[in-house]
Amino acid sequence: MAAYLSRCIAVAGVLLLPLASAHAQQTSQQVAQAQSARELRASLESAKRQAADNNGLDAAYELVGIADAAQTSQAADIGKEALTLLNTVLERATQTAMTASVEDAQDTLDQLVDLSFFTRTSKVVGADAVLQKAQRTLLPKISDNARMALANARPSPEQWPKMLENLRLLGELQASATLMMYDDLATTTAQIYDAQAAQLEGLAAQVANDAERDKILAELKEGRKVRTEQVSDARANNLNAVAAEMSKPSRAKPRDEESAEVRGDMSEVSLACTETGMIEPYGTSNNWDAFQEVLPKLEEDCVLSGRTPTENRCSAKSLSSVCRESINETTERLIYVYQGTPEERTM
Repeated sequence: MAAYLSRCIAVAGVLLLPLASAHAQQTSQQVAQAQSARELRASLESAKRQAADNNGLDAAYELVGIADAAQTSQAADIGKEALTLLNTVLERATQTAMTASVEDAQDTLDQLVDLSFFTRTSKVVGADAVLQKAQRTLLPKISDNARMALANARPSPEQWPKMLENLRLLGELQASATLMMYDDLATTTAQIYDAQAAQLEGLAAQVANDAERDKILAELKEGRKVRTEQVSDARANNLNAVAAEMSKPSRAKPRDEESAEVRGDMSEVSLACTETGMIEPYGTSNNWDAFQEVLPKLEEDCVLSGRTPTENRCSAKSLSSVCRESINETTERLIYVYQGTPEERTM
């Protein structure tokens, strides 16, 4: 009888071990999901505080990342909350930009375009409608301001640089509209650009000084060339084209092939960095304590952000390097690395 019970226990052990293993695996997955949810919740709370502190778009990038992570972490409630807050941040930033300077409004528009690519490649579609509305609101405002500035300007040696700058801005706006595939806005902005460029050429032809006239006409010609290149590049790398490219399954190479490449010529690495030589972050020269206060903001808002530094955010004075990372044959990403951060040492 004892032998029979021993055999039964042995058989039961064989049968129960796989069940116990499966249960342990399931428990481990549940624990991992719970940890992931807690981390996402903590990130969301941090983004809420950041959104409450300013009317800009700094929190929007974090919120897109949270919404994206929530999609794969079975945290639908966190994802929904992140999207709701994201749309609120987008709407508020757009309202602020509508009464801001042209430079600040353009910075907001650039970030909105950046966020559109970020949300599309992350497949976070819940903010598309608000992003499109915001861009379609801001782009005509900035375009009208540039057009009015050109119309009201009186040509003089002091005024020409500003007039050329406004014309360049119109070209960039046409490229932005093309990038986002807003064909109607791109066409309208192109017409404004052509009309203003023709007007400036007519005014330049009346400049009495030969050298000054030739210089202005040459700058106008170069501006047209740059505008054509920008629009052409935007058309080739529009929102849909980049999203489709990013959605393609990665073609992973065999490990031995990867190892051979690592051992090979390191000059083929796709990341190229250029040092800026800027060494005085936020006026903290010779003041290490002040610099230490700056570092957390650089880490949180600026490092590896891919966002152009401005006077009010991520100051260029604190910029250590600008890197270019090849994404594919037609697309590259700009990466900004800031002083005093761990990324500066590793990049």
